Amino acid sequence: MHQITPAPDMLPSSRTLLRSTFAALVVAATLLVTVVLPAEYAVDPTGIGRVLGLTEMGRIKMALARETQEALAVEQALVPGAADPRGVLHVVTPGAEWRDSMTVTLAPGKGIELKLAMRANQRATYAWRASSPDVTYNAHGEPPNAPKGFSHSYARGISGGEQGDLVAAFDGLHGWFWRNRSDGIVTITLTTRGEYQDLREIK
Repeated sequence: MHQITPAPDMLPSSRTLLRSTFAALVVAATLLVTVVLPAEYAVDPTGIGRVLGLTEMGRIKMALARETQEALAVEQALVPGAADPRGVLHVVTPGAEWRDSMTVTLAPGKGIELKLAMRANQRATYAWRASSPDVTYNAHGEPPNAPKGFSHSYARGISGGEQGDLVAAFDGLHGWFWRNRSDGIVTITLTTRGEYQDLREIK
């Protein structure tokens, strides 16, 4: 097979290659500073991330990652094998009448905690809805007289609502903590039924 070799004048010069490489580096650095750092790490040296809403996204991601690591560290230190969930959240479609319902209103940045008093292996069906999707939640439980900072996490994330079954991993209080990450007032409604003693706000 005959190999065709391009003429020297058809090849890009060293100067052209350097210019192309430099331009690619400038574009990559610009995207890193204006998009990646604000969206992933809430670092916004230019202010563009705040305008595009990326910085707030990064703050939420960092807060969730930090809360997850702190919860796992405490739980693993206090309960052997606690990284394996001992309670289960099953997604279901609510059908029967609800037993309890609570509606709360959160100002920007504020949080609230609602819990069910349950015994080990009891099952409660729940559904909660928020008026904004920018709500972080942590479904977790604590046994009676738990050490300070201890909690058993069932699920966490950012959502405008969830529904399912919560199976208590142990005797104690099991439920949700929500925080309003939006710039406006958010209303959250929680409805429950099933095997539990009562629904209460934790203050």
